[in-house]
Amino acid sequence: MIHQDHEPVIHQDYVFEQIATGIPAAEGPVVDLEGNLFLVSSNAGTILRIQEGSAPTIHVHTGGIPAGLQVDRENRLWCADMKLGILCIDPSGNLSRAVDTYEGEPIRGCNDLYFDSEGNLYFTAPAGSNADTPAGEVFCLLKSGETVAIDDGYRFSNGLAVTADDSQLIVAETHTQSLWSYDLIAPGKVSNKRLWAKLPTDGVGPDGMDFDADGNLLVAHVGASSIEVFSPEGKLIERIQTPFERPSNVHFEKPNSKHLLITDMSNGSIWRTTWKRPGQPQYCFGNPE
Repeated sequence: MIHQDHEPVIHQDYVFEQIATGIPAAEGPVVDLEGNLFLVSSNAGTILRIQEGSAPTIHVHTGGIPAGLQVDRENRLWCADMKLGILCIDPSGNLSRAVDTYEGEPIRGCNDLYFDSEGNLYFTAPAGSNADTPAGEVFCLLKSGETVAIDDGYRFSNGLAVTADDSQLIVAETHTQSLWSYDLIAPGKVSNKRLWAKLPTDGVGPDGMDFDADGNLLVAHVGASSIEVFSPEGKLIERIQTPFERPSNVHFEKPNSKHLLITDMSNGSIWRTTWKRPGQPQYCFGNPE
């Protein structure tokens, strides 16, 4: 249902506006090229379109467990689905599977995804991993259509992001409160893996993330009621306190916008707040002039 109380929530230095609620396991907020807001309801197996002032509508039922979304330059939605793999949904809602196996074996459930500036799609596959089982994986779907393995051994590989200049990949490892960095030497090829940052220990761990235009990384910290902000060097520089316990994903709304969309697993909601800077350029909107 749409939040009817339009009085915004003021939490310390930030104002939080609830856009919609009543969405089980809300994650993956994105805005397409026509300004439509979408997110997933993982528990319901649906991708929803959110229109302020109206009830959410089902855009497509994946038949699986959708967990993350991105948009490409053809205005297609790309979905990481924990049951089905990487899905592509055209603007009419027609769904196809883009990736579900690697070297003939099923890819363990796909959780989150992120385009670099050229349209190579990086994604995590953490199914079967937990605090005691380091089985989480990271892959890249190249523009050519080939899928390449990046790394494995994660205790739940979760959110990920690529810097605007395509030089660095950051991957969240939820159960160790860690952010790992790789140098990108070519699309789908990495070197120099290192521990980039640790989150405070008052939550479950890092989930979705997005860069701002200055290269700061904003990370949803599940269970800590906060968005953690890291400098380009991996230093924790700010904690944005949220009025809910389980922020699950963050995404800047559109080009040159300081509006930050945040999904809330606590109450099945999506919120908006304003950050100090706009987000970094997104692949779907093309290269900045």
